[in-house]
Amino acid sequence: MKHKTEDVQTFKEKLFVQKKKLVIGIFIFIAVVSCITGFYIYHFKQQTDAKQLEYEAYKYYFQQKFSQAGSLFAQAYEKKKNVVYLINAGYAYSLAGDDKKAIEYLNKVSGMEDENFSNLARFKIAMIYLKNNDKASAIKFLNEILNSKTQTMKDVALFKLAKISDKKEEAQKYYQDLINKFPSSPMVESAKAELQKLETSK
Repeated sequence: MKHKTEDVQTFKEKLFVQKKKLVIGIFIFIAVVSCITGFYIYHFKQQTDAKQLEYEAYKYYFQQKFSQAGSLFAQAYEKKKNVVYLINAGYAYSLAGDDKKAIEYLNKVSGMEDENFSNLARFKIAMIYLKNNDKASAIKFLNEILNSKTQTMKDVALFKLAKISDKKEEAQKYYQDLINKFPSSPMVESAKAELQKLETSK
C-alpha cells in the first residue's frame, strides 16, 4: 500500500509538472503570436501612412509646389524605406531651387547598393553642380557613374563629360567610347554629330 501511495504521489507530481510546462508553453506561444501580429500591424500601418504621404506629395508635385512635395516624399521615406521616395524628394527639392536639400537626399541614394538608382542620383547631383558652375564636383560624380558596375546612365555620363571637357582629344575619346560601348544608346547619333564637329574644327 505504501508503494502504491508513493506511486500515486509521484504520478500527481509529474502530472503537475507537465501541466505547468503546458501552461508556460501556451503563454510563450501567445506572447510570440502577439509580437508577430503587432510587428505586422505596425509595418502595415507604416506602409499605409507612407502611401498616403506619397499620394499627397504627388498632388503638390503636379501643382508645382515642389518644396512641399519634397518634404512629403522625405516623410514617406521615414515611414517606409523605399528608395523611390528618397530620389523623388531630391528631384522635388531641386525643382524647388533648394539645391542643398536636393543634394542631401540624392547623396543618400548615391551611397546605396542599388547602383541603378545610385547612378540616377549621381547624374542629378552632377547637373546641380554644373548649374552652380562647380565643374570639378560634377566631373567627380559623372566619373563615379563610369566606374560603377551597372550600365545605367553611363552613355549619358560620357556624353555630358564630352560636352563639358575643355580638351578636344578628351571630348573625342568620350564620344568615341559612347559610340563603341553603347551602340544602341539613343545618344549615339548626337555623339556622332558632335564628334564630326570636333574632327572638322581647327
